[in-house]
Amino acid sequence: IKSDGNKTRLMMTAFFLFGGIFLAFIFGRNNFSNVFGSAVGTGVLSLKMAAFLTGAFLLLGSYFNSLGTSETLFELSHFDTFYQAFSFSVIVALVMMLLTYFGIPASVAQIAVGALVGWNLGLNTNVDWIKILTILWGWFYSPLIACFLSFFLFKIMRVFLQKYPVPILYRDIWIKVVWLFVGSFTAYSLGANNMPVLITPFVKIEPVLSPTLIFLFSFVAGSGCLFASRKVIKMVTSKLFPLSSLESLIVGFSSALTLLLFSFQNSLLPALPISISAAMIGSIVGVSFGKGGYGLKGKTLFFVIFSWIWAPLFSGLLSYLFVLIMKIRGI
Repeated sequence: IKSDGNKTRLMMTAFFLFGGIFLAFIFGRNNFSNVFGSAVGTGVLSLKMAAFLTGAFLLLGSYFNSLGTSETLFELSHFDTFYQAFSFSVIVALVMMLLTYFGIPASVAQIAVGALVGWNLGLNTNVDWIKILTILWGWFYSPLIACFLSFFLFKIMRVFLQKYPVPILYRDIWIKVVWLFVGSFTAYSLGANNMPVLITPFVKIEPVLSPTLIFLFSFVAGSGCLFASRKVIKMVTSKLFPLSSLESLIVGFSSALTLLLFSFQNSLLPALPISISAAMIGSIVGVSFGKGGYGLKGKTLFFVIFSWIWAPLFSGLLSYLFVLIMKIRGI
């Protein structure tokens, strides 16, 4: 009887993990544009190679460098059952799907934090508003950091290439090699800062699952990259501001570095779940300023920024309503 009970519990756990798997797939499908979208779009790398590298470095980043963000999310999370973790993950995934449909680079960090606030309010659990305000403040100035980084890197790179131009014969090889580094670094930073968002609801209930979920969700996110949204890629690479291959590299590196800076414990910047999409948009704006600000589409920029406001509010409302229904049904 005890063996049957353990078997049933294992099967139920595996079933509820599909909520996290679903979220990991949507996460990879949307955020691939922030990692290797430009490289695949311009034919520098194949989709399969880029998806493999994304999954591999998401794994490395979340395994070796995610402790800081994980602790912040742990303090905000209140989950008692795998059913709750499953439901929360599905809510976040559905909001990300909606943003992906409209071609908007979505932030799993922003959506999940909004959903956590709604979840805790629904449970009448104390919300650490100081921590929430710290995260909101981080969302405000992280794109500014990315903007300054990309602006100065663009200026430095332009001067360097004017002084030491890359021969045309080696230009394609040079771009491919640099893309391999920048894309992998971006995926590593994304894993370090954002992957804990996917894992924390389940690890909060069963900490021993952490290594397994890191491997599983990283693999699924990499698989999601194979079905990357072309709408989101177009938004990041050309719809907001037309980027060359070199400019895309600067944008990718600046946003990845910004994300990684918010992933360390006891560092100059707090360990916070930061939006790579916001950092990416900030980096694009920095490059556009470096070129004089011409070509930046203000209406598109406003549309994207507005999504950073309504998406966490909407996920918070959905989460709050779900908890109320859950309480009425006595679940």
